[in-house]
Amino acid sequence: MTATTTTPLHNPTPLLHSTPLSRRTQTNVWMKLENLQPSGSFKIRGVGNMCQQAVQKHGAQTHLVCSSGGNAGLAVAYSGRQLEVKVTIVVPLSCSEFMKSKIQAEGASVEVGGEAWDEADLVARTMVANDPHGVYIPPFDDPAIWDGNSTMVDELKEQLGGVTPDAIICSVGGGGLMNGVILGCQRAGWDKVPLLAVETHGANSFQQSVLAGELVTLPRITSIATTLGAKRVSAKSLELSMVHPVAPFGVSDAMASSACWQFLDDHRFLVEPACGASLCIAYTPALLANIFPQVNQDSNVVIIICGGSNISFEQLVQYKEMFGAEGQQATIAVRSGDQILLKMTTETTPQRAIISNSYKPTPKVA
Repeated sequence: MTATTTTPLHNPTPLLHSTPLSRRTQTNVWMKLENLQPSGSFKIRGVGNMCQQAVQKHGAQTHLVCSSGGNAGLAVAYSGRQLEVKVTIVVPLSCSEFMKSKIQAEGASVEVGGEAWDEADLVARTMVANDPHGVYIPPFDDPAIWDGNSTMVDELKEQLGGVTPDAIICSVGGGGLMNGVILGCQRAGWDKVPLLAVETHGANSFQQSVLAGELVTLPRITSIATTLGAKRVSAKSLELSMVHPVAPFGVSDAMASSACWQFLDDHRFLVEPACGASLCIAYTPALLANIFPQVNQDSNVVIIICGGSNISFEQLVQYKEMFGAEGQQATIAVRSGDQILLKMTTETTPQRAIISNSYKPTPKVA
């Protein structure tokens, strides 16, 4: 069924209480399941909003052009198919054939431009400049995208039934999701709700920017979580971190991939390491308590399950082979800023920590 330019392209998503994660963390963990969006990730909220605005303004001849070999590109392709307009996704050479085929399956054209995203982005902008019907759709850096992403907080407020969360955890790539969550929190009156902004080392441009007090451009992306791979976070992200309680946090690729495996076992959802980055906070015993000492058995913590379509079971198997059966490297120093909060070795095997059976997590909301 063809969508209109006024009906949102995203779906409201469930908020589920997780017994396994609540037992591990000794608090109430809630999962906002953005992996159930039609494009497989939260991206359809913001990208879909911007695509609809473009078609409203420019009409049926609109040509949507996006520079992304990941979930944003897939969301734009899906949006274009729903709105019945032409779509071109410019991807870098690093984009997998797996992801290209998914984008093409939505009816979009795929063009390769440059080694990395910033080069592909230049190609996309040039394409739009030479096309009178072309409209540039960025992967994360636009107010329309942040506004669309903020709608998940509107849903959260209703789903939590008047209860204010004690913390929200989300992954950060270019900052579009984080910006939307913070703007949504401000609109909801949740100005004091802390946000844990999680990145993998090798893709932690936001964390580096917060530490430096200015925007930092990473020389390259070295993390397996390629959909977090923005070498420079949006300026709005740094700005919002100065007016809202935000804790930037970096985790290892091993932790992120291990969390994906455990999440698959616990909840039967396959998500990519970009999402595993947030999940590993709950899957690593004592880590959440180290970051938020005030959290207890009566607290409510929300994890944004951002999802992601750039993953397959075979890829998870490769990650397990890469990092070992335990999903951990021999020694991992978990850093937040310049402090080591938790040092883990193969002797500590944090994934196998004994969880008290006496703890029975009780949801505090209807």
